[in-house]
Amino acid sequence: MQLRPYQTGAIERVRGAIRQGRRRPCLVAPTGAGKTVIASSMMRSAYERGSRVLFVAHRRELIVQAWTKLQDAGIPVAALGILMADDQRANPDAPIRVASVDTLRHRTYPPADLVIIDECHRSLARTYRDLVEHYTGAIIVGLTATPYRADGSGLGDVFDALEVVTTPRQLIGEGFLVEPKVFSAPPESMPDLSGVRTRAGDYVEADLSAAVMSGQLVGGIVEHWQRLADNRRTVAFAVNVAHSEAIAAAFREAGVAAEHLDGTTPTRERDAILARLESGETRVVSNCGVLCEGWDQPAVKVAILARPTQSTGLYLQQAGRILRPWQDVPALILDHAGNCLAHGLPQQDREFSLEGTKGKGGGGAAPTKECRECHAVVAAGCKTCPECGEDFPAGEGKPAPEESTGELRELTPEMYERWAAAWADMVADWTATNGQRVADGMRPRKPGYIFHRFKERFGHPPPRGKAFALPPEIADAETKAEALRELQSEARARGYKPGWAVHRYRARFGEDPPRERRKRPATRAGAAMGAA
Repeated sequence: MQLRPYQTGAIERVRGAIRQGRRRPCLVAPTGAGKTVIASSMMRSAYERGSRVLFVAHRRELIVQAWTKLQDAGIPVAALGILMADDQRANPDAPIRVASVDTLRHRTYPPADLVIIDECHRSLARTYRDLVEHYTGAIIVGLTATPYRADGSGLGDVFDALEVVTTPRQLIGEGFLVEPKVFSAPPESMPDLSGVRTRAGDYVEADLSAAVMSGQLVGGIVEHWQRLADNRRTVAFAVNVAHSEAIAAAFREAGVAAEHLDGTTPTRERDAILARLESGETRVVSNCGVLCEGWDQPAVKVAILARPTQSTGLYLQQAGRILRPWQDVPALILDHAGNCLAHGLPQQDREFSLEGTKGKGGGGAAPTKECRECHAVVAAGCKTCPECGEDFPAGEGKPAPEESTGELRELTPEMYERWAAAWADMVADWTATNGQRVADGMRPRKPGYIFHRFKERFGHPPPRGKAFALPPEIADAETKAEALRELQSEARARGYKPGWAVHRYRARFGEDPPRERRKRPATRAGAAMGAA
């Protein structure tokens, strides 16, 4: 197995971290960079030194993939074993075991000097924490494309070093990934998410399903596919089973061979569906929560994003599935959920940290919406605009229209660069204008004014990320504290929940308020009881 230069470099950096006393490095690489190939090479080296190795994953596809790559790396089958349910390849004496984490938690942990955890952004879960705590004397290496959870939590509690293997731009430049064309629905054609609750950093599935199924089927999924996809093999990502089945049914009604699969689809049937997709007999497979991770089928070159998500990690996992090169066929993303506008293009390089993304525009950012009357950016749950008093239309009771006629528009890296430049200009203009307003004895504009101007100009909020965050010098700590007190006071006056102030603060400053300042203010009755 021939390693690419960046893969060899990644292994050397891991060894260097271990020599420096780091026992739990985390390797970060985009989907398609060959994380399993890197892991297989590391496991082969450990095997040749006489060490015992455990590779852990959470899905059957990942386990089968690792089993195959290990043999490609030159490791004999006799040295390999699979620990997954009743798999006949258990081989309990094998020095290298490939294990399902779900099976492992019900079995005795096998001995291991090196433990590799695939998709290690899941490692904060209890099952993985128990595993890590058991192997206190082993080297533990994590593999992931997105080193944070949906709620924005970082992996620093598990791993002690972060090594970025390579970047999407580098992989595209070297021909290992394909740069996709991306088309997104216009903001007015997006599903109404104003009544959708958030839990653990992402939308609540039941609410999201109702918003997607009862409202518009955004952008005309089938029609846009017929016009833009050129009959290329396609995967669609849906909110839940009912939504996925509805998408597949819509394609079949249009005469397109389409199938659905989900977590309850039997393994043999799932393999048959994907085989038909590979052969071209099936053109579209719609799925719910199955093909986001560990699925490699380079012939599939179109991704339909029909599931809105606040999780940058989930979005990148889905979009990354079609970026591997295959016979010079171009990749295409049809974004009917607004994810590319919210999280940026999948081929953009990103900064990662074991500290996570909370308060930094990552997966845990709270949803917002715009008042059409005054263009104020408010929390998604607001029923009345706090700035102008305009009532937002209720999410319930709306007629269920037919598919939207809104046109998808292409998103390019140049557009994001233009937006970032415009944002920087607006920040600079705001700073200069406020300085003049203060000199003239006028009241300065609040930082939220920059958000409003951006939305007025481009028709959508600024994307998440460092390029669109307010610089720290715009508001010092005291200014922020005063703003939070004003927001909390306004929330009480309007009868809103305390979380409204947190959302408004986050929209204004691009970060969470200090936790000690988020406490619910004491009521008069409570204060009286305390005095008594």
